[in-house]
Amino acid sequence: MVTLDPASKKPIYEQIVQGIKTLVMTGKLLAHEQVPSVRKAAKELGINPNTVQKSYAILEREGILYSVTGKGDFVADNAAHIKEMKKQEIREMFIRVTREARDSGLWIDEIFTIVDDAYSGG
Repeated sequence: MVTLDPASKKPIYEQIVQGIKTLVMTGKLLAHEQVPSVRKAAKELGINPNTVQKSYAILEREGILYSVTGKGDFVADNAAHIKEMKKQEIREMFIRVTREARDSGLWIDEIFTIVDDAYSGG
C-alpha cells in the first residue's frame, strides 16, 4: 500500500491520496486492479477507517478510483490523466518557486545551476 509519515505536516488522508497516485503513476497499481478494502488498509496502516474512506472518496472524485458495489474500489483506466495532473502540479510549483527565487535575488544562471544539480541527482 502506501507509507505514512506521522511527522509530516501533511494530513494522513492527503498522504494516502498522494501515495496511491504515485503507485498508479509508477505502474505499481494497474488499471482495474483492486485496492485494499477500507478496513484492511486502515488495519495495515494503523489508522481510523474513516481516514481511508475519505482518501478513497477524494480519489474517486478525481477519477483515479472507481467503486463497484459489493466488490470494492478499483484503479481507473486513466494513468495518462494522472500523469498530466502531476505534471501540471509540478509546473505550478516550479513557477511559484522560480518567482520566489527571483524575488530573493537569485540570478537566472544560479537558478539553472540549482535545477541542473537537482535533475542530475546532486
